Amino acid sequence: MAEGVDPNALVVEPYANPFRTYPLSEDYNKFKTLFDDGIDCYILNTGAFMDKDIGPKVTLGIIEAIVEGTVEFKQWANFTDLEIMEIEGYVPDFNDSEYKKQFTARMKDRVEFIKSRETAKGGFDKLPAEALEAIEKVIKEI
Repeated sequence: MAEGVDPNALVVEPYANPFRTYPLSEDYNKFKTLFDDGIDCYILNTGAFMDKDIGPKVTLGIIEAIVEGTVEFKQWANFTDLEIMEIEGYVPDFNDSEYKKQFTARMKDRVEFIKSRETAKGGFDKLPAEALEAIEKVIKEI
């Protein structure tokens, strides 16, 4: 790992293409179109949760439940626009100060990334205001 790089500060860019020669907003809008077209989208954590590995059996179980339509999603904590599939041993707990601290820090990393796009490369990769507003809303609802 490069010196001074925080691996927890990783930010995922939808439709990420390291050879992209067009503005990031084009990828943002393509990704958003999926939702507008009624496509169901899921975020799967397939690595680790609070230093606990997420094995293939858990990941495959999640995918099977989604495909088979047996998954049950619940509103996640105080978030008005987020739902979660609770999996035993991997349930996020905002009463856990360490979890809350890490979650908040990662959301703030995303805010800083989005803001940085406004000026990096002359604003070439600036995202629509709604991208920043959505992440800021998550932080407010923590």
